[in-house]
Amino acid sequence: MSVLVGRRIAITRPAGRGDTLAARLRALGAIPLLTPLIAYAPPADLAPLQHALAQLAAGTYDWLVVTSRQAVQVLAEATVPTTTAIAAVGKATAADCRRTWGREPAGVPDEELGAALPNVMGTLTGKRVLLPCADIAPSTLTAALQAAGAIVDRVTAYRTISSPAAAELAAALRSGTIDAIVLASGSAARQIPALLPPQTQCPPLVCIGPSTAAVCTELGLPVAAIATRPNDDALLAALERVFLGQDVQPVSGF
Repeated sequence: MSVLVGRRIAITRPAGRGDTLAARLRALGAIPLLTPLIAYAPPADLAPLQHALAQLAAGTYDWLVVTSRQAVQVLAEATVPTTTAIAAVGKATAADCRRTWGREPAGVPDEELGAALPNVMGTLTGKRVLLPCADIAPSTLTAALQAAGAIVDRVTAYRTISSPAAAELAAALRSGTIDAIVLASGSAARQIPALLPPQTQCPPLVCIGPSTAAVCTELGLPVAAIATRPNDDALLAALERVFLGQDVQPVSGF
């Protein structure tokens, strides 16, 4: 019998993106709770993005760097010339690039961190790079690209906002009925502290990758396990490790 039987697992992926994991959990006897903590909205001012996309279509950029599946979705109708190479963080984002533009990304780091991208993009001195990202994206990647010699145009492609489903997770946390929370982004992790009732233990947090885990650490949140790859199989394996008592860090209260 699976160690996940009867476990109530909150999945915080954006709406529609946690369905496959939820189905897998149900098949193993767990009780998934789909509570997307973040949603997306267009930039407050669309002009910078529209200008950047016009420049992209005109062949101004040597590289287009995409760091999330949401960025690919926002740019789905954009024209990416064959003279512009694509770099992507993560295999899922790279797969979205292939489906969207019919192009194989030229740079996909093994380590699924934005800061690792310059290492797989070759010589960047004097290269023009378009970096469309979330409004709250940290400046780490921009700094790493500039340090490698690139000329970076960072533009807000979308805003990250709180999802109404956060209230559902907050209620479940108050009632103590959540056995673990799956976090698929740093943005979702940043919502957790406000949802935890005072002096309440945080359920084990299972992170999709090291960048999400790093945000948890920054916030003082406990990380019980980190998936070895950003996919459902690895998340399920990480959850199983948690409930088998492996690799679990101490849980601190808030």
